Amino acid sequence: MLAAMGSVTQQPIAAGHYASHQRAPAFCLLVQQLHHRYANEVVGAFSLCPHMKDPHSAFGYFCVVLDEQLDIETAIAQVRAADGQMAHLVYPLVTVGSGDFERFGNKLHQQIAKRLPSPPVHACFHPQMRGDRLTASRRVGLVRRAPDPFVQFVPDGLHQGGTSFLDPAKADLAALFNNGPTVHHPSLADLSDSQLDALEAKLIAIRRDRDERYAPFIAQLKNT
Repeated sequence: MLAAMGSVTQQPIAAGHYASHQRAPAFCLLVQQLHHRYANEVVGAFSLCPHMKDPHSAFGYFCVVLDEQLDIETAIAQVRAADGQMAHLVYPLVTVGSGDFERFGNKLHQQIAKRLPSPPVHACFHPQMRGDRLTASRRVGLVRRAPDPFVQFVPDGLHQGGTSFLDPAKADLAALFNNGPTVHHPSLADLSDSQLDALEAKLIAIRRDRDERYAPFIAQLKNT
């Protein structure tokens, strides 16, 4: 294990319609904790990213967008606010499927590319991400089943510095988690069936915990 859930020190950023709600800070902290758990117990525990030092440095600018609908302008404002940091925009209240969310991420990237001189690369994560065990590239979909939909933005060149959570700049998705130049690190292709069973069980457990712990907060946000 890397950093424990209780070690989260940097407060997440709240954005969107419910950002000013009195329960928003506590809810955003819970969202951050669940995603740190995902980084620890999935990416870290299975050694899937050789560059991940710890969730705090890996996630960088962590923004919880408290909107029920996806909005391009809100997202662009937060990427700008990240000011060159690694940025993660997390959408715990959005219920769109993985395909629609990926299309949103692509559209968002296109709009950012028009406005920034050196646009960051991006990757989408979603609890229903499509994937299976047939090939290493298709396994990427399995491990991108994060607790909530989120878009990751990696500034140009930052992934080379060793602080990135995942490296979406790699064209070969099979090598996404195995990009060390001299030292062999486990890749998705190296994972055995028993390891994949354990990985998927962990994802299910985190998602179940997420649903149970989010429920009272979401009810409070929407009923006031």
